[in-house]
Amino acid sequence: MPPLVTVAIPAYNAAATLRRALDSVFRQDYRPIEVVVVDDASLDETGEIARTYDRGQIQLLSLPENKGECSVNAAIEVARGEFVAFLDADDEWLDGKLSKQVALLQVNPNMTFVACGGVFVDTAGRPYREFGLHQFAICPDQVWRALLARTLVAKPCVVARASAFLRVGLFDPTLAVAGDQDMWIRLALAGDVGFIPEILVRAHDTPGSLTKKYAGRTAEFVLPMIRRHVAAQRAQLTSDEVRQILGERYSSTGRNLYASGYWIPGFLLVLRSIISGHRIIENLWYLLAASPPSQWVKRCFAADRRLTR
Repeated sequence: MPPLVTVAIPAYNAAATLRRALDSVFRQDYRPIEVVVVDDASLDETGEIARTYDRGQIQLLSLPENKGECSVNAAIEVARGEFVAFLDADDEWLDGKLSKQVALLQVNPNMTFVACGGVFVDTAGRPYREFGLHQFAICPDQVWRALLARTLVAKPCVVARASAFLRVGLFDPTLAVAGDQDMWIRLALAGDVGFIPEILVRAHDTPGSLTKKYAGRTAEFVLPMIRRHVAAQRAQLTSDEVRQILGERYSSTGRNLYASGYWIPGFLLVLRSIISGHRIIENLWYLLAASPPSQWVKRCFAADRRLTR
């Protein structure tokens, strides 16, 4: 009999999207599965939506207070499966995802998790950017090095070996955001990482998501977490690797802040990346092209083109 897979779905105020996520799970051609929905103290009908499914299909856990990103720990703690697959309540899996990832885990006992590619979808349902493809051109046991530098893995793209959580622990409750990045680094340090180079996830742009809620505080959580991992692995990293890792993190975190309207902290982080010698020309050009005056000029030109048509 194939191994049981536990599907962990944390859900907060997800009444509008939970059914789409659950239906994408039950469309999978892989069995057996158990589905654990964690209602993270929702203020809407999230729990009621989950209860419309057969109790044999879904185990509903209702948390008395909101836990945020680490609410998924409740599902991991009760998981009976040999593998744990993650899905956010506002996203969905494409057909065949589970069977492909589980097959790779089964033939590679040293793998702690398998990731895949995905596509971002806007609020109108239009795909606008692919992610997670062609990213692990390194040895499976060295993926942790790449994960220190960049955010390469999204939670709905991961199927992990349940026994690995006994070694690395649960999601860090002190991280309001970036807890998933921290987890993938820990799992990658504990074993090999596999990858299915296909788009198997649709990640929907959802108002009020954790990413948007903490957009101005990403540096507060991401950078100390990365520095802790770099310090812990310092004996295995060269000085040049450390410089590249921190430079890439300063750059990407700064750009995210800058693009979200937090210009001063974003500017300072990108500048810090430049000072460290990381992608100097590229980062200087970004600061120029993404600056508020440049964006104003672009909007003016766009408005002119519309008027002259």
